[in-house]
Amino acid sequence: MSDTSSSSEPSIEAPKEVSNGEPLWLRFVYMIGYGILGNIAFSLALFLGVVQIVLLLIRKELNDEIAGFSRNLIAYVGECLSYVAFVREDKPFPLAKFPSSED
Repeated sequence: MSDTSSSSEPSIEAPKEVSNGEPLWLRFVYMIGYGILGNIAFSLALFLGVVQIVLLLIRKELNDEIAGFSRNLIAYVGECLSYVAFVREDKPFPLAKFPSSED
């Protein structure tokens, strides 16, 4: 039988902070918060989609203001998901500017 001592294998430790120097536990708290905010924004975007259908049936045209705001909400949901999935380090709104369709 071969000796399977762990001394020859490199030790793997979980990082204690994120690449920007933020403690990992604080990042976890932000992840929970942005997960909740992203879920609220997603639900609101779905609701606005239903409103758009109703307006389309009644007025036979889309509401540009609702469409623009929905576009911004979708971008915000993407920012929240990117932060939660460690794709980006910058925190989304409310700690940064709310995304706009002009960006």
